[in-house]
Amino acid sequence: MASSARHAVIFVIFVILGLALLSAAGCGRRRLSRSGDAGGPPDATTGADGGGAADGNLGADGNLAADGSVEMTQDAGIACTPPSEAPPAPLRRLTGFEYVNSVRDVLGLTALANSLPPDDDPSAPDTNRAEAVAYHDVAHELAVTATKDATALQAIAGCDVAASGEATCAQSFIGAFVARAFRRPVDADDAADFGDVFAKGRALGGDYASGIRAVIEVVLQSPEFLYRVEFGEPADSARPKLGRPTSYEMAVRLSYLVWGSAPDDVLTGAAARNELDTKERIATQARRLMGDARARALTGHFYSQLLQIDDLASRTGLGDLAGPAAEESRRFLDYVIWNGGAGDWNTLLTAPFGFVNGPLAQLYGISGISGDAFQMTTLPAGQRRGFLTQASVLGALSASAGSAHQRAAILFQQLLCGDLSAATPPPPDAAIPPMNPGETHRQWRQRVDAPAACQTCHAQIDPLDVAFEHYGPDGRWRNDDGGLAIDARGMVTGIDTAGSVDGALELIDRLARSRDVDRCHVRKWMESAYGRALVAADACSRQQAEQGFATTGGNIQALILGLTQTDSFLYRPAP
Repeated sequence: MASSARHAVIFVIFVILGLALLSAAGCGRRRLSRSGDAGGPPDATTGADGGGAADGNLGADGNLAADGSVEMTQDAGIACTPPSEAPPAPLRRLTGFEYVNSVRDVLGLTALANSLPPDDDPSAPDTNRAEAVAYHDVAHELAVTATKDATALQAIAGCDVAASGEATCAQSFIGAFVARAFRRPVDADDAADFGDVFAKGRALGGDYASGIRAVIEVVLQSPEFLYRVEFGEPADSARPKLGRPTSYEMAVRLSYLVWGSAPDDVLTGAAARNELDTKERIATQARRLMGDARARALTGHFYSQLLQIDDLASRTGLGDLAGPAAEESRRFLDYVIWNGGAGDWNTLLTAPFGFVNGPLAQLYGISGISGDAFQMTTLPAGQRRGFLTQASVLGALSASAGSAHQRAAILFQQLLCGDLSAATPPPPDAAIPPMNPGETHRQWRQRVDAPAACQTCHAQIDPLDVAFEHYGPDGRWRNDDGGLAIDARGMVTGIDTAGSVDGALELIDRLARSRDVDRCHVRKWMESAYGRALVAADACSRQQAEQGFATTGGNIQALILGLTQTDSFLYRPAP
């Protein structure tokens, strides 16, 4: 792309972002584009019978070897023809989780996630000036912290100015830092642009630290940091619509899928040597990344997002137990997926054990545990199993007021992949009648939801709602509702294991036996990993991932590895 075209494209991106500081500094003139992003509307069902095709040699089946490592094998039962075109590859903005991780790994500092713009749709360009201001404010604070004194400056810049001179040290810092932040090699344009930024910053502040601070602040607001930019390259001359990520772009795809962060030096080195050119080489790097603690953090984040318990402290009725409840879920996920547990989705749903400290043991009615230290223990039989009955889930969306509906809606959409898009939301000023004497919470909710307009939604989600009647607002087990008998019976429909349930444990049993629930879980992982809704062209990739999930007994590590082997991951629209 010609230099003038590069500048024109980056100017448009800057206008969208509203980053006046960038244009004033005259930096970041890179060839940004959304070429190849169009891919048609999302498939409403995203079923495995959708259109599109994929290369049968890129199997997504994962098996656990005897040593516990995850191995990939081909499933001969899946016949997919080589793809002629790839699913869309939208321009993706870093989520808050990814931003914090990226800043930590490229700058060594911690950004405050609650100071960042909300994630909403990270694949859509930002047009809100408030979001641009938020990014500016965070970048400014990080830059100031990074250069606050000589010790901090030395740690960041890593150069002896007295011995080498400011120009040499600035050039060295720009080359290393910009490459890490932009997740690709620095070229001559970058060096010149950020050399200008350093010079202007130094002139304004009067010292070397001011120049370094300006570079950091501008880089952290650049579209090439805030967005995961891809241009791709042709994949096959016989298939002109099919492209693939470049070697460095593949490194970025891989690191953000497994870590939610920027590539490390080892992965970047593999990209430089063009060692990410086959699915086998990609799997080798994926296994290495999965041995890092950052992979554990990503799975914890995924499940926290899945059940919307990521902001537990601000939304829960647990009070002082919010922190312990979140820690319980983190330890449980780490053990089951990574630390010698069964590693599978079924165990996450049905495990008879948990990790509690004294306050949580008291909440659960478990004797013999006190103090703040967590320990593994058997959960009360007949009351709790798996993470759906943990205090983090029950407390964040408690059974008080209308929040049980919210919990049921989340379970319906996130575990059953149910669609509530056609549901009519209640009017914002709708009057909610109070509970009558002698009325349970279930009876009250049924009375409130009785109108026919409400039933388009509640007929689908209420069976999930009533199954949790035995849990109070703080997640504590209760045998009655204000002295009245509890009725936790319902009928689950719409899945292959549909039927009657009496309480949460029977509901969990039906969910754990359901292939439909397994397929939904694969879909949720794919959407999270690929940063978009699935479309018809993902059909073969989804089928491969589902088959791999079934073959390994729902192993989560194998699923993550399998997601790096699909056509949806390996290809993109041609540039």
